[in-house]
Amino acid sequence: MEKKLKSAHGNWVVGDQFWDREPEITRFTELLDEGAHILLVAPRRIGKTSLMREVERRINNRYICLQVDLQKSQVAADAVVELSVATRPYRRLWEKTSDIFRNIRCLVTDTVESLKIDDLTLTLRSGLTAGDWRAKGDALLDNLADSDRPVVLFLDEIAILVNRMLKGSDYKITPERIQEVDAFMSWLRENSIRHKGKLRIVLTGSIGIEPILRQAGLSATLNTFSPLNLPPWDSETALGCLEALANQYGIRFQDGVGEKIVEKLGCCIPHHVQIFFDKIYSGCKFQKQTEVTADFVEEVYQREMLGVRGHAELSHLEERLKMVLGAELYPLALELLTETAVVGRLTADTAIYLCRQYPIENQTPEAVLRQILEIFEHDGYLQKVGKEFRFVSHLLRDWWKAHFSFSYIPVSVRRD
Repeated sequence: MEKKLKSAHGNWVVGDQFWDREPEITRFTELLDEGAHILLVAPRRIGKTSLMREVERRINNRYICLQVDLQKSQVAADAVVELSVATRPYRRLWEKTSDIFRNIRCLVTDTVESLKIDDLTLTLRSGLTAGDWRAKGDALLDNLADSDRPVVLFLDEIAILVNRMLKGSDYKITPERIQEVDAFMSWLRENSIRHKGKLRIVLTGSIGIEPILRQAGLSATLNTFSPLNLPPWDSETALGCLEALANQYGIRFQDGVGEKIVEKLGCCIPHHVQIFFDKIYSGCKFQKQTEVTADFVEEVYQREMLGVRGHAELSHLEERLKMVLGAELYPLALELLTETAVVGRLTADTAIYLCRQYPIENQTPEAVLRQILEIFEHDGYLQKVGKEFRFVSHLLRDWWKAHFSFSYIPVSVRRD
């Protein structure tokens, strides 16, 4: 039977729009059934949120699943509020949550039911102080652990919250900020131990939490979480997706076109596969054609994927990089990535040379380089190939080169 797939739009997909990932879903579900807490690890746009949503869809008859987005949270108290708001769809849990915030007058009246989510969040936040977030958080997790069904907490974008708490707006790691992050992560760890078997906590985000915690010497706070790596699609899966999309929208790939798309991407990140197909399909509609040639794929790649109109999606990677590294390390990171894109590789000698052009107080060039490369590897920018680093994604490499190489002078030329 001919497979068909509708294009995905928005931040995540489930059900008929969710493509493959059966081994990952099976392992994810096994870990939850075994009572494990999970650290879902993958670069941006691999499909972490979609995987969590699809797993929720398949297990929600056995578990209460709470999806908590910490993207806007600034401090630990905000995370407790977001978790509290997530209980609202479950009447019995929400009644217990309201009881925790009984110091807020409107929560004991019927008016709370008419509050919109943003208003409810502000209302709960007004009843929470820096000094009592932990006590209210403990009470909340106690209630969840006492539920009639086991609860899964999907904590998305936790790394953004931790990074924000640790570095502030000035991107300076201070003893006070380390203490605040330690208190929050230790609170999660202690509750993961105390409620094991009744509560499952899943951590993930669009940036990696492990390198951030390592910068503060707090890696041990993750030792109760089982890592689950979510890799890019392999070529076969990506080709199957492209064929199903083509079948859905009535276009035909000439022989080798699917392979051409995969080769141009280099790394089959699901969202990038989807974007490339959408741009090919839009081009077909504009030119009133139904057959896709290899030359047409190349044209769409150069004009759309690498052009100004493809800027918004890939530039988000640049923004996330600045968020993690801060203003001091960010210019060096840009230069390291541009060198890699222009030359095709980054050697240790070249990397150290560049690091010495950006001296960081109280840090050696070698220490700075290790810190940056760890983030590059963890978040899917570069991978180590032999004794050098190269871009994981051909698309990101080509886009980076197109947007940052103008007037860039490679290290080899500078030395000459």
